[in-house]
Amino acid sequence: METGKTWKYLKYAVGEIILVVIGILIALQINNWNEERKINIEEQNALINLKEDFLYNTSQIDSLIFRTKRTVQANLKILEFTGKKSKPTSEVYFDSLVNFISATEQYFPRNGFLDDLINSGKLSIIKNENLRNKLSLWKPKLDNIYKKENSSLQFDYVLIDFVIKKGSWLNADETLIRPDIKFPVSGFDIDNRSLLDYPEFENMIENKIIFVNSLKAKLIEASQVLEEILVLINSEIK
Repeated sequence: METGKTWKYLKYAVGEIILVVIGILIALQINNWNEERKINIEEQNALINLKEDFLYNTSQIDSLIFRTKRTVQANLKILEFTGKKSKPTSEVYFDSLVNFISATEQYFPRNGFLDDLINSGKLSIIKNENLRNKLSLWKPKLDNIYKKENSSLQFDYVLIDFVIKKGSWLNADETLIRPDIKFPVSGFDIDNRSLLDYPEFENMIENKIIFVNSLKAKLIEASQVLEEILVLINSEIK
């Protein structure tokens, strides 16, 4: 009889333990679900913010690539008139080309949210490994662009100085449409087409084309990464 009671109490105790364990497991599972839900919400918010920044970056880089191509074409046009080649008949037309010789375009992307993710160590909330890798590639791509920009900008100063000494920036600036300022006519009898007779000018224009074209190549590479990032972001947004 005592043995029967003991066994009954033992079964009851075991049952209680099992119920407690099950309760703990359920509580842990609910907690895990809640944590997973929080992480998913955080990831979705991150993806939406990243998408906004990278859409902006894409529009900016597309515009920059267009303007960089235009600069290359304008400088190539200048080379058609150097030395003993026929000079442009219109002084105003050539002055408009002169404005492109120091026109290095700069890229100013939005990276605030990506920087926050990286600096806070939260890039890992992005579950898609391919997307994380692409995002990690973005900053090195920008560094490559900035290096090319700096090289071209430094050479801009050389060209600017040459025109200051041998030509007229005022004549060139007269061809620009500026709503805020109207330049007067130069007080000096200077024709910028005379720049075309200097071998140094031809060499500098050729070097400028190389610098800007190299920058354009890096911009196009970065544009492709942007496109890939946006495709991956869109695939992850629910």
